[in-house]
Amino acid sequence: MPEIVADLHLHSTFSDGLNTPEELIQLVVAKGLKAFSLTDHDSVKGLEFAKTDKATLIPGIELTSTLEGKEVHILGYYINAGYAPLLETLNDIAVRRQKRLLDIVDKLNTAGKVRLDKDELTESLEQRSYNRLNLARFMVKKGLTPNVERAFNLYIGDNAAAYEAVNFFSPLAAIRLIHKAGGIAFLAHPYSNDTSALIPELVECGLNGIEAFHPAHTSANVEKCIDWAKRFKIGICGGSDYHGNANSPRKILAAGLSGERLVEFMALNPLRDFVAA
Repeated sequence: MPEIVADLHLHSTFSDGLNTPEELIQLVVAKGLKAFSLTDHDSVKGLEFAKTDKATLIPGIELTSTLEGKEVHILGYYINAGYAPLLETLNDIAVRRQKRLLDIVDKLNTAGKVRLDKDELTESLEQRSYNRLNLARFMVKKGLTPNVERAFNLYIGDNAAAYEAVNFFSPLAAIRLIHKAGGIAFLAHPYSNDTSALIPELVECGLNGIEAFHPAHTSANVEKCIDWAKRFKIGICGGSDYHGNANSPRKILAAGLSGERLVEFMALNPLRDFVAA
């Protein structure tokens, strides 16, 4: 197996990761990676703190879109994190994320399954995103459930009574926003959330590539992604989807790009004439 030299899917405390951007950099450097991307969910705030001269930072984001009730995650790379329309959209999403999560808490409290203090939850989140993973961690901390998996299975998962659907915008709108911010758009882990059938439609919408290398992808899934990329002449990316959970298989070096794949990826950079691969 080729050596992994780049991890293009990392999450920090500015979304639902457990490590700060500075801590992620320490891990990236310790693992000997040459390039990495911080791709927080619907946030670019962590990019300001992810600077290092020991590895190449590819500015990124993971946008949460929805199509026919299904979440479709779109990774954006080489984005201009200061692009005003992007920041306005992300600020709007942050407000909607907060309302959605607190609505879930209200449902849980009303049903009498558990009792959650919304003020305490809000205080615990600090800079973190209002999302279900952070809510599940809070529930574990309060002793309401033994682990995150049980929290999702019993209380806040897609099939649970307290579930509130995400409806921020469509994949097309996500792709267009990434392009307007100067970036390139990739479909995240299509075989971990059953979105591979959308690839032809998303390519027509301007999708630039697919995340082939991911801890949740089998070797057969990876080959299918590579076949999709060849068929539509689009790019390939890969990363660990690292959130910092000790018991998760999504660890740095669990998935990523080889040196050859990294060169191919960096050739897709809209500003490649000014960047050395």
